[in-house]
Amino acid sequence: MIGAVMLLSAALAPACTALRDVARPHTTIVAVTRIDSGAFSPPTAVRRPSSGISDTYHTLAAFCRVEIVAHPTADSHISIEVWLPLAGWNGRYLGTGNGSYGGSISYLRLGEGLRGGYVTSSTDTGHRGRATDSRWAKGHPQKQADFDYRAIHETAEISKMLVRAMYGSNPRFSYFNSCSNGGRQGLMEAEKYPDDYDGIMSGAPATRFGFKTFVSGDLRAFQQRGGKLIIYHGGNDAPEPTIKFVANVRARLGDEVARGFAQLYIIPGMGHCGGGRAPNDVGQWIRRGDARSHSLFKALEHWVETGRAPDSVVASKFVRDGDPSSGVVKQRTLRPHR
Repeated sequence: MIGAVMLLSAALAPACTALRDVARPHTTIVAVTRIDSGAFSPPTAVRRPSSGISDTYHTLAAFCRVEIVAHPTADSHISIEVWLPLAGWNGRYLGTGNGSYGGSISYLRLGEGLRGGYVTSSTDTGHRGRATDSRWAKGHPQKQADFDYRAIHETAEISKMLVRAMYGSNPRFSYFNSCSNGGRQGLMEAEKYPDDYDGIMSGAPATRFGFKTFVSGDLRAFQQRGGKLIIYHGGNDAPEPTIKFVANVRARLGDEVARGFAQLYIIPGMGHCGGGRAPNDVGQWIRRGDARSHSLFKALEHWVETGRAPDSVVASKFVRDGDPSSGVVKQRTLRPHR
């Protein structure tokens, strides 16, 4: 099937225009644009990349850029972007999350996912502003709900709708990858909307960061439908709440059941989502050529798609964080937290 999608890539170019006619209640397609190879320029206000995320947009292959607004309530205005490759799609959908209070589309994460061959998406979580600003939430309980859980779910549903319109079928597999508040978003998806994603990678999840809706650890439905979850947390980033969260999941579901679908990796010496002088790269950034032995995300894919759980990952410290081509300083093997 994937080969057929690649062979038909030349015929997919007109499909960008056709995406303008996709209809969904409470959803507006704002713009559909074909972006030629290397031609994308992000808005001038785009945030600078954190370590490990490349901003080399000139290397991106051609894609359909779809800008959307979802308004599931009268006080909702959820901006979403979905990028769909015109060639070389790997058959998978990748949802991305947000740090802190969100407030913007992450073009860096979109570029990262597209470069890896995924249909990929990002949302502003229902408001625009600085990631440290929460004033928008005062007196707006529906916007708080959009931030807490609804925006990520709306984004997943809309993205899959566009995949069907573009390629004529659902994605073979759907994944979510993010850190910090984004890690919380992934856990919230597993808890409230277990059918949205087959595999979720949750980094340093801020489990108590929502306004009114908090992650409880009730992941039974996600486990029962076959979902797989990998959580990672830096050892220098106060990982104790995450360790406690995983312990609660094991107590709720039973140790054997929980270990059958969820793993936790504590990364010694790593800071918040990355950084530090110790080996700090475990594949939290998407790179097409990564091997699953060195990438928790690739190991998650393998687990979802073959049923074979990872038993370890090699963490690496590169000369330049996130850039394997810069050379390896040191490595260490990590195993799931017991």
